[in-house]
This record gives sequence, structure tokens and C-alpha cells, in this order.
Amino acid sequence: MKILGIVGSPHRKIGNTYKIVERMLKETEKMGAETEIVLLSDLEINYCAGCATCLREGECPQKDDVKEIQEKMLAADGIVLGSPVYILHVTAQMKTFFDRCVSLGHRPCLQGKYGASVSVFAGVGSVEDVADYMNRILLGWGATPVGKVCGYAVIPGGLSQNVLDQAAQVGRELVQAIKEKRKPSEDWLNTKTKDQLKRLILRNKDFFKADYEYWKDKGWID
Repeated sequence: MKILGIVGSPHRKIGNTYKIVERMLKETEKMGAETEIVLLSDLEINYCAGCATCLREGECPQKDDVKEIQEKMLAADGIVLGSPVYILHVTAQMKTFFDRCVSLGHRPCLQGKYGASVSVFAGVGSVEDVADYMNRILLGWGATPVGKVCGYAVIPGGLSQNVLDQAAQVGRELVQAIKEKRKPSEDWLNTKTKDQLKRLILRNKDFFKADYEYWKDKGWID
């Protein structure tokens, strides 16, 4: 069992987001998981150019570290997304990564995988909204979110023990969901987004060629 953490905090390992993700993954290790944490700030992740090549041809033409992260996600059983709240949303690092993963939203290849989200704020904005947003991203990629952890801290190391305990609990839930192959309470196949994408792809199948072939192979369209 492999669980991957993806941290979008520019504070890297000293940040509170990392500390929560680390605590969660340490708990999963106690239950037999192999873990890894990817720090987006340490990697080369270019902006999405909006060229739609990934949707037409199936692969992004940019040569940076995004493909390697995506391959790690495909190899994992569980994925944890972590970002502090910056200006009411995820960090620029995390949003840039999400933009570059647009093909995963059109061709959700993480079905059968499970995930969770982590967010921290200093009291401004809605940490719950940011955590929920990241779980919606996971759902859009086809994964099943099992929980979230929201923390409050102004300085590094300012997290309460209660938040760290919550992280451990969500880690246990994540492992249990993977082991049980838990049926999702919300399945991507039954979402409004799926219906919207289906209409979009069918109306523009000559443009979204890679998407159309993927959906056809999956039996989602005739």
C-alpha cells in the first residue's frame, strides 16, 4: 500500500501544512503503508499554457516535473493534498499544479484510489472551503475523498495537539478505506461534472480527441 502526500506550502518542511501531512502519513505507516511526501516548492512546475494539447493529443508538451508527480499518483493507493490558505484559496504552487493536471479532470484516471485534504490558516478566510476544494479536486480526478484536516496556526509549530490527533485519525480512515475498498459516498460517475464533460466532449470530439477515445474505451459514451 502506497500513500503519497503532495504539499503546496512554500514553507516546505518547516510549515504547518507539512507537519499535519507528515503526522497523517506517519500514522498510515504504523498500519503498513509505504509513504512519500512531494514538496511542490522544490520542483519545476511551469504554468499551464492553455494550449489544450493534453486534451487533444493526450500528453502535455512541457518538460518539467509534473509528469513525474502524476506517475507517483498513479502508483499510489492513497493521495493527500495539503495547502495553507493564501488569499482565500490554495497557494500559487498548488493551483499551478492543479492547472497542469487538467487532463486528469477530463480523463479521471484515479478511480479506485482514496484521498484526503489538509489546510491551515491564520484566521482569515475559510480553511474549510479550501480543504473541501482540494477534496473536490480529488473527486474530479476520480479518487474517493475520505476526510480532511483543518488547522489554525500563525507561526510554524503553532498547531494544537488536537489538530495533530485529527491528522492521525484521518490517516487511519484512509488506510481502512483502502483496505476495505470502501464504496464511495459520492462517485465521480454520478456527478454533475461528469455529465457536463460528456456533453462537452461529444460536441467537440474532433478537438478533444484524446478525451473522446478515453471515454469511449471506458464505455462512458457510445
